[in-house]
Amino acid sequence: MTASQPFLKKFEQHMVYIATRIEQNRFISSIKNGMISLMAILMVGSISLIITGLGSLFSPDTAISHFFAQYGALFQLPFTYTFGLLSVYCAITISYHHTQKINVAPLYPIISSVMVTMILNSKIVEGNINIAFLDSRGLFVAIIASLATVEFISWAYRKKITIRIGGLPDMIAKTFESIFPLLFVVIAACAMTITSQSLFNQQIVPELFTTALAPAVSGIDSVWGVFIIILLEMIFWFFGLNGYAILIGFTLPFMTQYLSLNAANFAQGLPTEHVFTEGWWGAFAACTGSGITGAIALLGLMSRAPQLKAAGKAAIVPSLFGISEPVVYGFPIAFNPYFFFPFVLGTPILASLTYLVFDMGFVGGPVAQVGGIPTPIAQYFITMDWRAPIVAVLVILAGLLMYYPFFKMYERSILNKESEMQAQRDKYDALNLDF
Repeated sequence: MTASQPFLKKFEQHMVYIATRIEQNRFISSIKNGMISLMAILMVGSISLIITGLGSLFSPDTAISHFFAQYGALFQLPFTYTFGLLSVYCAITISYHHTQKINVAPLYPIISSVMVTMILNSKIVEGNINIAFLDSRGLFVAIIASLATVEFISWAYRKKITIRIGGLPDMIAKTFESIFPLLFVVIAACAMTITSQSLFNQQIVPELFTTALAPAVSGIDSVWGVFIIILLEMIFWFFGLNGYAILIGFTLPFMTQYLSLNAANFAQGLPTEHVFTEGWWGAFAACTGSGITGAIALLGLMSRAPQLKAAGKAAIVPSLFGISEPVVYGFPIAFNPYFFFPFVLGTPILASLTYLVFDMGFVGGPVAQVGGIPTPIAQYFITMDWRAPIVAVLVILAGLLMYYPFFKMYERSILNKESEMQAQRDKYDALNLDF
């Protein structure tokens, strides 16, 4: 046993413990699953935005450009009704997943969560309801409101703090049981929004959240934020744990807000302000898979070791779609000391450099969410910038350079083992033993 193995084993135990506790936490799990469920809605809005953006590819003098200019507002309607009401959809998805976690009938908790979210994220202005904060700016309020509402309704049901009338049909009886919990959460939400406006110069709760969370929001969308998050992701992956799945519950609310703000700016012809979205993470920081694993698959295709060549053939197509498991578990990368430094330390450094390329304005920020599209086509649709696919190719080339010396060391170790095994077989064959 080498000197590093006891350390790695102890480190692995701690990482597994932390990851397991995170996965088992019902609040984190509900947030993660709820935010992931929003991806379909974001993709619908993104498709609308992509179609609108295609008009900019044509000369202003062409008929196609005039067509897009004339009907651009119509094409943007799906975007408006998806990104513009993101907090409402978030309340639905998170409350649904949380009811599944704590085994509560979902209908009235979902309705209650939506009502509380709408009350907290809107205000009355001159007799009209201002719903501007039902977009991504109200996401964090929607998350907390949904979890708290479902927890309270579950508690009220368990403690039987409900209206129960015997002899009624089951559906009607459940309706009466939901009246008190629903009334309580609505009154509580109204009291909170009135208090907030009274004490803080007519600011509603999401406006206060925006101010309070500003350091966290700006901290994650930074070169150091990217480095730390990708470093943690790679550590988890190295020990066989899906680092993306573990961290996404913490980061996705922020990244969804960044995407929504970028998309709104893009729709208005303004420059994007953020970089670190879920699409950017998957298409650039994890280009061809977490850890730039497509580069390892390419090296495998060119390997002299039959084992690595076979693994490369199996992994190359999935890597085009950002699927890293065939490389992580097939070569393998997990628990493989040969790949520790480039995979765990090199990947966050490369991701940070890629972040700087976007942050300095060489490439437009991500404005859309896409899925099922291979590299490098996905990179274009995520950013609607022709330079993005070039960056993706450069990231893969950098990955090849980063992994090459370590891959060759691993390849030599495998070839040496195969040579030793062949020598052993030849030795036994030379004995010409016949039983």
